[in-house]
Amino acid sequence: MKKILLASGCSMTDSNYVSETSPEIDCSWPKWPELTAKKLDMECINLARNGAGNEYIYSSLLEKILEKKDQIGLVMVAWSQCQRKDYQEWNRWKQTRVDPDGDVFGWIRKTLRYMISLQLVCENYNIPYKQFQMINLFEGWTNGLYKTDVQLKRNRNDPNYEFQYRYPGDKYKDRIKLNKILMEYEPYINVKNFIGWPTTGALGGYNIEEKTMQKTKKELAKLWNNMKTDIDKRKVMERGYEFQKELIVSGWDQHPNEKGHQKIAEFLYDRLG
Repeated sequence: MKKILLASGCSMTDSNYVSETSPEIDCSWPKWPELTAKKLDMECINLARNGAGNEYIYSSLLEKILEKKDQIGLVMVAWSQCQRKDYQEWNRWKQTRVDPDGDVFGWIRKTLRYMISLQLVCENYNIPYKQFQMINLFEGWTNGLYKTDVQLKRNRNDPNYEFQYRYPGDKYKDRIKLNKILMEYEPYINVKNFIGWPTTGALGGYNIEEKTMQKTKKELAKLWNNMKTDIDKRKVMERGYEFQKELIVSGWDQHPNEKGHQKIAEFLYDRLG
């Protein structure tokens, strides 16, 4: 019997992902967990959900580990953004994009507790595991969270539309505090099993999306130099990145397409040793 590769995450991992802005595109290609499991000759159980936050990711994995702990060969944890909220009504999981309670300092501590707890569970049962930040942990929130792809597409012809929410704080000072929190928890993180720790470039880490899906600084500089209007330059400056167009679903959907998932799987597979 083959061992199980158990994975969970958000829309970047969801095996049943459907594009809301480009529904005509068939997104049923194999996602990175299935591709990685095939490379490892394992059976794949992919628990990821579109819009999921870190409570769902942790909880879904914990429950499946308790159920199938003797059959699991590898757990792969693709953490999401810290400001998302998950909750249950009976047995059905639901999500909100921004937790109405607390603040970014509390949200990041909660995520770090999930990371450490899942690590302890896997190590207690002697289950191999790899954790990583699939998308940015807190930078998206402190930069001013972007509206959804659907909102951006719907309002694309409105020159007065604000395509970002305003961050309710001083993002420069708060990032320093958030980075300090990451370092406070580092002694409890098994960094050998955490790809890209401590998740942010300011501390020498990274998330998987930026390493596989986004343009390099050299490419961004070239893009900036080719911008012809102040509006275009403002968008590049505020976004801070651009996606590799050949790796995403469409111009209105920046989730990985088939080639994008293949690239993510290759990147992760190379770091499983």
